[in-house]
Amino acid sequence: MISPSSVLLAHVVEARRLNMDLIVAGQTNTRVVEGWDWFVWDFHPSISIGLGLLTILYFWLIGPARRRWNLGREATRWERRFFIASVIILELSLDGPVHHLADNYLFSVHMFQHLMITLIGPLLLLAGIPGWAWDQVLRVPVLGPLFRWAVKPVWAFLIYNGVLIAFHLPDAYGATMVNHNIHILEHLMFMASAVLVWWPVLSRSERMPPLGYGAQMIYLLAMSFPMKILGAVITVKDDVLYNFYAAAPRVWGLTPGGDQRLGGLMMWLPAGLVLWFLAARAFTLWWKQDRRDRQTTATSTAVMVALLALGGCSQNSTDNQIVEKPVQPGLVIPMRDGQVSVRLLIPEPVDMTKMFVLPVRLDDQNGRPIDR
Repeated sequence: MISPSSVLLAHVVEARRLNMDLIVAGQTNTRVVEGWDWFVWDFHPSISIGLGLLTILYFWLIGPARRRWNLGREATRWERRFFIASVIILELSLDGPVHHLADNYLFSVHMFQHLMITLIGPLLLLAGIPGWAWDQVLRVPVLGPLFRWAVKPVWAFLIYNGVLIAFHLPDAYGATMVNHNIHILEHLMFMASAVLVWWPVLSRSERMPPLGYGAQMIYLLAMSFPMKILGAVITVKDDVLYNFYAAAPRVWGLTPGGDQRLGGLMMWLPAGLVLWFLAARAFTLWWKQDRRDRQTTATSTAVMVALLALGGCSQNSTDNQIVEKPVQPGLVIPMRDGQVSVRLLIPEPVDMTKMFVLPVRLDDQNGRPIDR
C-alpha cells in the first residue's frame, strides 16, 4: 500500500528531499526511502496544459480546419491512435511517479524518462500526424525555412546528438537538476531535436520526404554510435558522475554506482533495440519495393515479348496482307502472386501495317474485371 505520507499531487522540485551540502561535498546519502514513499504523483500543470493544447490543435487541424480549407486526406484511425499514444506517454513520463523518481532519487529512471521523450514519444508523434499537416509548417514565415534546413539528415544528426551529449556532461547535468527552469529547457530541446532526428526516417511529408530505404539504414547505423558510446562511458565509469544522485536518499536498494550503471545500460541497450527495429523496418520496406519493381519489370518484358510475337505471327512478309486467321483474344499476365492479372485484349484481325491500340483490363483472381 502507498504510505500515508505520500501525496497524490505534489510539486517537490524546489524542495527535493536532498541535502545540498552533500551535493557540494560529493558525499553519499545513506538515508533509505521506506516502502512506497517514493510513489508521489509529481504534478506540473504546465505539462498537462501544453499537451492538452497540442491535442486540441491536432483534432482541430485534422477535422474542421482540414474540411474547411481542403488541406488533405482524412487522418486514419491508426494515425489518431499513434498521436493519442504519444500524448499519453509524454504525460506519464513528465508527470507522476516516473518524474518524481527521476527528479529526486534515481539516475536510471531519469534515463528511462529521456528514452520515452526522445525515442518512443516523438516516433509515435511523427507516425500520428499526416504529412499534409507537417507541410503547413513550411507556410509559416521564418519557421518554415528553418524547419526545412533542420530536418536535413546531417544537421538533424548534429543537432540531436550535440544536445544529448551537452546535457549529459556532469556540470550541465548538475545545473538541470538544481535549476528547474534549465531542466524544462533541457526536456524541450530533447523533444524538439528528437522530432528533427527521426524525420529522415519517418517523414510523412511529400514536400520534405524521408531518405531512401538504403540511406535510412546507413543513417540509423550512424545514429547508434553517439548514444552507445555515451551509454558505455556512463556504464563502465567507476566514479559517480552526477553528485546529485549520490546525495539523494536510496531507493530500491540501489547504490549510486549501481544506479549509474543501470542508467548507462538503459541508454546502451533499449535505445539500440529501437534503432534496430527502425533498421529492420527500412530493410523490409526496401525489400518489398525491390520486389514490386522486379515484378513490374518482368511484366513489362512479358508484354513486349508478347507484342513482338504477335507481330511476327500476324504479318505476312511477302505481301503485307492482313492475316484473317483468328488470333488469341487475350493475353493474361499474372501479378501479385496471381491475385491480380493484366489482360491484353487483342483485336481480330490485326493490321500490322497500321497503328493500333491494345486495350488493357485488370482482372481479380476470379477473372472478374477490376473497376479501378
